[in-house]
Amino acid sequence: MTFRRRRDRTGRLRIGSMALLLCLLVLDVFVVPFALAPNSLFVRTARDVLLSLILLSGIAAVSDHRKAYIVVALAAGVAILIRFTSWLIPLDNIPGLLDVTALLSLGMLSAVVGIEVFSAGRATFDRILGAVALYILIGVVWAEACQLVSSYIPAAYAGIVHGRTQYDRATWLYFSFVTLTTVGYGDITPVAHVAKSLAILEALLGQLYPAIVLARLVSLHVAADDVGDV
Repeated sequence: MTFRRRRDRTGRLRIGSMALLLCLLVLDVFVVPFALAPNSLFVRTARDVLLSLILLSGIAAVSDHRKAYIVVALAAGVAILIRFTSWLIPLDNIPGLLDVTALLSLGMLSAVVGIEVFSAGRATFDRILGAVALYILIGVVWAEACQLVSSYIPAAYAGIVHGRTQYDRATWLYFSFVTLTTVGYGDITPVAHVAKSLAILEALLGQLYPAIVLARLVSLHVAADDVGDV
C-alpha cells in the first residue's frame, strides 16, 4: 500500500510538472515576446523568471531519471546563477554568455524530456504533455542557436537588420517555428553556411518528430494492451 501511494504521488508530480512546464513554455514563446516591447526592462525580467521556472519545472518532471536529472540540474543551476548575476554585474566583456548558457541548459532539458517521452513504459498523460513540450522546446533551442549565430556572424541571415532586431527574441522565435513547421514565408533567409545547416536540421526534425512521436505512443499503447491481455 505504501509503495502504491508513493507511485501515485510520483505520477501526480510528473503530470503536474509536465503541465506546468508546458504552460510556462506557452507563456515564454507565444505570449511575452509578442505582447511586450522587445527591449523593455519588464521583458528582460519576465524572460529571466520564465526561463528559471521552465528549467526548474523541467527538472521536477524528469526527476525519475537520476543521472540525467543531476546533469540537467547542474546545467540549469549555472544558467540561472549567471542570468541573475548579470543583473548585478554587467557581462558585456563576455559576449554571448547568457545565450550560450541558456542554449546548453535548454538543450540538455530537451534531451532528458525526450528520454522521458520515448523510454519504455505506458503511454501515460505525462508522456503526451512531454511530447508537446519537447516540440516547443526544440523550437526554443533553435531560436537560441540562431540568435547566437547572428550575434557572431552579422550577415548570417538576410532580412535581419543587425543591431536593431538582433536581440528581439520574438523575431528569432518566429523564424525558428516557421522553419520547424516548414511554412517558410521567406522574409528571413539563412545565408551563412552554419545558418543554413541549422535551418535544414530543424526542418527535418519538424517533419520527422510528429510521425515518430505518434508511432512511439501507439506502440506503447499496443504493448500495454498486449501485457494486459496476458
